[in-house]
Amino acid sequence: MRIMMVTGSLGGPSKPCGGAELHVLSLMQALSKRRHGIALLTGRSPNVPIQPPGVEAIFSTKTAFPILLTKLFQFDPVVYLSTLRIFRAWPPDIVHLHSFFNLSFAPIAAANRLRIPVLATLHTYWPVCLRQQLCYNEDGSCRQRYASEICAPCLARGLRDKMGVRLPVPFVNLVLRRAWRARRHLLQGVARFIAPSSTLARSLRESGFPTDRIVVIPHGLPQNNFALRPREPRFGQPGPHLLYVGRLVAGKGVQYLLEAIPQIRRAFPDLIITIAGDGPYRPALEQLCTSLGLMRITRFIGFRPRSHLAKLYAETDVIVIPSLSEVFSYVVLEAAAAGTPIVATTVGGIPEIVANGAVLVPPGDAAALAGGILAVLSDPTAAAARARLSQNRSLECFKFETMVDRAEAVYAELLNDGCFPIAPYPAVLAQPH
Repeated sequence: MRIMMVTGSLGGPSKPCGGAELHVLSLMQALSKRRHGIALLTGRSPNVPIQPPGVEAIFSTKTAFPILLTKLFQFDPVVYLSTLRIFRAWPPDIVHLHSFFNLSFAPIAAANRLRIPVLATLHTYWPVCLRQQLCYNEDGSCRQRYASEICAPCLARGLRDKMGVRLPVPFVNLVLRRAWRARRHLLQGVARFIAPSSTLARSLRESGFPTDRIVVIPHGLPQNNFALRPREPRFGQPGPHLLYVGRLVAGKGVQYLLEAIPQIRRAFPDLIITIAGDGPYRPALEQLCTSLGLMRITRFIGFRPRSHLAKLYAETDVIVIPSLSEVFSYVVLEAAAAGTPIVATTVGGIPEIVANGAVLVPPGDAAALAGGILAVLSDPTAAAARARLSQNRSLECFKFETMVDRAEAVYAELLNDGCFPIAPYPAVLAQPH
């Protein structure tokens, strides 16, 4: 069959390849090897590779609005007309959406007009959170569905903090109500939502998404270069080593890891921390390190290609994932496959990946995070036993070929059964609360 993947970016010099990009690239390559025709539609971006492996054709489209307005208006007429032309030039059997927000929801409308089945793999909480992560409200009161008294102030703060745009909350609330109604209407054109975790699937159901349109398909590692790698000599430092891998944004919770370090150093004064990643929050984290007196023991090494991560996992005593929100974490899955002891937060799909094979703590709690890390460092035997459990689980329950098989099954179901007309969603999604 012919499958059109739609995503905003696939990584590149200015945007390193993260979990969503890894998923799209590896899935396209795997489907191509199974003799499916694959094309890619993306935004006009310097981050798009010239020709990703396994892709027959790559299309890009201009947008009518800046990204902020696109997210608010939800629909870009320039993208809609361009997408219609692209779908006619390379007619797909299936349109598979990923992280496509810089294109608006116009590709859904274009596919619906041409009666092409649409499905979406969710890499964030975007169907139930307009800031996508369900973690930015100051008092932690996110309800996993739109609530004007929570979402409007939250978005207003986000516009102020990230872009320096100050808008009154009542105006933001008015815009959000219109955006939410437009989003609800356009999402009726998505025949299936693929959720990588049961936690996300439950959020969708509780927000009123039809159960029969939700499919849980966990991600898998396309190439397991992490498992069974022997532990390696570390960086030449005597103390235990902690590792963080990921983007440096507020929602990843690295600030709580740094705040936990003074408590850990009382028991392990030779502690070394390595932070592998980059992002807009890095200056704030470096400033926090300075204020806590941690710069001497903290290494900010920037983004590292995934091919280099196995060595980092093998050199560390504990990998820490302090996220405030995750749909699914490839870093957790990689660390589990490597047999590295894990301390992580109880958010999203993380508990489903590790089960009893890691120390899990509440998000946003530096004291709890310090306690979890101390538990691992203080009892290496128990930590190694947990690491073996998570390694076995990663190899048995998150096989890449199984993920591809199940994606193919969803494609076949949509083609064989048809997906039109698409019934409207229940009234629970009709009005913001």
